[in-house]
Amino acid sequence: MEEKILESIAEAEKKAAQKKSAAQERAALLRMEAEQAAAILLKEAEAECAERLKEGLARAEAEAAKQYEAALAEAAKEAEKYAGDLLAHTGVYVAEIVGRIAK
Repeated sequence: MEEKILESIAEAEKKAAQKKSAAQERAALLRMEAEQAAAILLKEAEAECAERLKEGLARAEAEAAKQYEAALAEAAKEAEKYAGDLLAHTGVYVAEIVGRIAK
């Protein structure tokens, strides 16, 4: 009877060891699959971030160009007005200079 009990215990330990080994193999496989999936996700995320950065930079460059053109147009208007004001008063100075020379 003792022999059967010992055999039964040994058989149970053997089955437990097999289940533990199978579980460890399954865990290793799942870990490997998870690491592979994580690597794929990381590459996809990096690509998406690079694309978003590229799009953001393009939008920023377009906005900067738009602001530059607006500032340039405003400066051109101011310069034109300034030059016009100078030309409007030039006649007075020219007449004064001509008057001095003619004396």
